Amino acid sequence: MNRYKLLIALQCLLFLIPLNIYVIGDWMATGIQWALFRYQESYMGNSLILLNRDLLYTLTGVLTGKSAIPILLWFIGAVLLVISFFILIFAWNNEEPVALKKSAVLTIAGGLLFLLAMFFQYGILLHGEKGFSIPFGVPLILFTGWLIYCWSNEGKNEKEIDH
Repeated sequence: MNRYKLLIALQCLLFLIPLNIYVIGDWMATGIQWALFRYQESYMGNSLILLNRDLLYTLTGVLTGKSAIPILLWFIGAVLLVISFFILIFAWNNEEPVALKKSAVLTIAGGLLFLLAMFFQYGILLHGEKGFSIPFGVPLILFTGWLIYCWSNEGKNEKEIDH
């Protein structure tokens, strides 16, 4: 039972830590991005931009083409992370290690989509003419997904021993 609480705490942490620190262009803007929002400073002022606003800009056509792809990838990654969190809570309430494996896969997939969004925005080296990015929290997402996956196998073995 304590294992589930630790995993839920780690999953909550994924929503609280910055996942991406970025610079746009030649220092035209800088920002810190979390799973569901970002804070950006530019010559036009400071902004707190929620993920739903970025998605709205994409859906209404304000952002199109190569600018829209990273936003859509980030949005899908965030949705997977949220779904993973709810599956983790379900697994805890029902002591269901099989659900842990699903949560792990979604957590890892979300982390990979965040990284892929950064690749699309800044290039494979995360540095280019559009600026650069430091995927600060993405390794923690991948580690958390791996940890959940490993513990899902342990929970399965414990259930087999009980029967």
